[in-house]
Amino acid sequence: MAEDIGRRCSEILMKDTKPRSINLMDYIATHKVVYDNLAREYEERTKDYFDSTKKAVSFLIPHIKTGKEVLDVGCGVGLGTELLSKYGFNVTAIDISPKMVKYSRKRNPNSKIIEGDFFTHRFNKKFDAIFSMAFIHLFPKKDAEKILQKMFRLLKRRGVFYSGTTLSKRSKEGWEIKRDSFFPGNERKRYRKHWTEKELFSSLIKSEFSYVDKYFIEDPRGKVWMGFLVKKS
Repeated sequence: MAEDIGRRCSEILMKDTKPRSINLMDYIATHKVVYDNLAREYEERTKDYFDSTKKAVSFLIPHIKTGKEVLDVGCGVGLGTELLSKYGFNVTAIDISPKMVKYSRKRNPNSKIIEGDFFTHRFNKKFDAIFSMAFIHLFPKKDAEKILQKMFRLLKRRGVFYSGTTLSKRSKEGWEIKRDSFFPGNERKRYRKHWTEKELFSSLIKSEFSYVDKYFIEDPRGKVWMGFLVKKS
């Protein structure tokens, strides 16, 4: 059913460049189709974003003080999960794309990799840290803030959360084709929220997180990534 919805959404969106209203489950299903389609390219290009992912993980690790349980949200092909595991953490990871999950499970045979929707999945424990890179920007701001609120609830007291997304000079959101030097031939659209530094900071604080630190790095595509580190006091 989800695949049918996603296929229908993708076909509609590819015919029309104008933003259109679409409900939560429809655009999540569309993301599932899009990232299934791109999973192989992500797997083949892990060396291209290895350094930026390692820097993000290295930024988070020194701040994890309460235990070893880490959740990787939007894990993709599992590179972040692998890096966290190598530091000795017990990693649970989740992604909506079955093909991404397949690569992640192969890369991380000793970690729990969940194929599912973060919005609806019921986790059976709380975590000492949450790692989420390139995830928060896949949702409209109103739903992204619901994600942040759920992450806050999933953390133990004094747990830490890392959120990484590309830096934008102005706030905007809508349907876009994911096409860059990594994916020059892609024609499918997915929802994309462009966060400014001030805007993301405001949404994190609104979700009751306490600010810890932030950093900026440039990846091989010339994209500037901002990483916010916050905690549950």
